[in-house]
Amino acid sequence: MSATVTEAIDRSVADRTTQTRFAKVVRSLRWFVALVIWGLIAASLLLRFTVQDQYHRLAVLYYLTPLPTLPFLFFMAGCLWGAPVDVKPARFQMTRRRLSLIASLVCALWVVRSEIVVRAAPPGEAESTVVFWNTAHLGRSVDDLAEKLMSWQPAVIGLVEAEGYYPKTVAKWRKALPDYQIAPTHFGGLLAVKGTIVRQMNHKLTPCSWCDQFDLIVGSDSFTLLLVDISANLNLPRNQPLRDLADLARSLDDRPLIIMGDFNTPDDSPLLNPLRKTCQQAFRERGSGYAATWPMPFPVLTLDQVWFNRQVNVSRCDAHWSVYSDHRPLVSSVSFLREPDARATAE
Repeated sequence: MSATVTEAIDRSVADRTTQTRFAKVVRSLRWFVALVIWGLIAASLLLRFTVQDQYHRLAVLYYLTPLPTLPFLFFMAGCLWGAPVDVKPARFQMTRRRLSLIASLVCALWVVRSEIVVRAAPPGEAESTVVFWNTAHLGRSVDDLAEKLMSWQPAVIGLVEAEGYYPKTVAKWRKALPDYQIAPTHFGGLLAVKGTIVRQMNHKLTPCSWCDQFDLIVGSDSFTLLLVDISANLNLPRNQPLRDLADLARSLDDRPLIIMGDFNTPDDSPLLNPLRKTCQQAFRERGSGYAATWPMPFPVLTLDQVWFNRQVNVSRCDAHWSVYSDHRPLVSSVSFLREPDARATAE
């Protein structure tokens, strides 16, 4: 009997020792993960308030920690920072946890203030609806996508990753959108217009980024549209293709100009400053709702963008929700500033 009791006591002591060791390992692991998250947050904030993505080697970290992810990172760090449940936390541990949760709330308010826009749309006259959408290499059928596009009654549809380099796919688009003139691009994009495509030109935005220029007539309006696809390769810098695009936009500033595309660059990037000299970002100027467009269903980056120059008026720009792609479609209402009649000017 004595031997049995002793054996039971030894097992109990061994079990407690194992549990204590396991608790220490778990606590150390939680603290390590929390410290890694804190380091990631600190580096992200430092980049956000200094160089952002101007230096290519640091841009990856900037893109991986967009503003909407910071509240979640702070919250996760706060949950991990304390001791395990069976260990009474010290006062300083609870203080750090509370600070993390407070920081999470502050960042959430920051996201609401900068990424969510509430704006009433002014009534527009003689407006055309312009849609841009990255269709993610046709994760859904052309017919499903066309039905969704037609629900917005657009005059112009710009698509990237629409498999426009395959003749069979282009034929499907023509069948699904019979009232539109269809123009595929060599980089897989596609433009559909309820009007006339006067001219199409290819521009390469080095390295490995693309832009097609379309001179269009829709109703009584003539304008130029640039359909853009900036490379998503993180090994390639984005400053040169975006500078090339800004130079192209500047050369076309003598006419109404709309630029739409997947920029694969957050719209708050300083790399877009050259483009801002001649154009405005439609959603930031006239949008309403949540700005981020990728990745669905929880978008955190505003990669899909529509820009316009001073000869175009955008009364509204909406980022819609759809399960048909990992990108949100952008629907804009636009009109064009008309040149004053020469006889009226003379009088």
